[in-house]
Amino acid sequence: MPETALREAAAPRPDHKQEQRKRILDAAMVCFGRDGFHGASMQKICAEAGMSPGALYRYFPSKESLIAAIVEGERAERLGMFDMITKAPSVLGALASCLGALLTEDNIASARLGPEIMAEAIRNADLREAVEPCEAETSTLLAQALATAVKQGEIDPVLDLDTVCILIQLIGDGVLLHHQLHPEWKLDARMPAIEAMVRRMLAPAQPKAVPE
Repeated sequence: MPETALREAAAPRPDHKQEQRKRILDAAMVCFGRDGFHGASMQKICAEAGMSPGALYRYFPSKESLIAAIVEGERAERLGMFDMITKAPSVLGALASCLGALLTEDNIASARLGPEIMAEAIRNADLREAVEPCEAETSTLLAQALATAVKQGEIDPVLDLDTVCILIQLIGDGVLLHHQLHPEWKLDARMPAIEAMVRRMLAPAQPKAVPE
């Protein structure tokens, strides 16, 4: 067989590389969800994926790179979600609906792993650096959506929009965290009440009635 043909035969096919990456990332999500960031060793991830450490390290050199790939892999879904939110008749209503969906659906790994990632990123600079681009993009998209909400009269224009953005993120992160800690609270059923309170807090001030 010619040397060129031998090289081509030895090189992994692009679709095979994608399949291997997906296999590793699926295994990593299982291990991170089950054992936490520290408990999920690269050896455990190898065992879950059914491959050797050498094969895994060719794709991902560290657990931080695995988390970054998981988060980046959901980028298209995130962009689509925020596009829908910005175009919705009610931005705050669409945000509440998306948060409610995250409480009941099992399709976005970073939502399930979010508290674990945040806790580890506080003390792990490498992990924080790996996920920071996604965090920055999400904050930008949320700020754009909230600016639309101001134009639609849902948010008081007097309020500082950066602070409102942080507040909404804090509420969202807190709801997801407490849902994992206390699923018996049934936060998905409480979302209409939570949405109503957030609307009341952010709503434009009503002019005071003039005494007759």
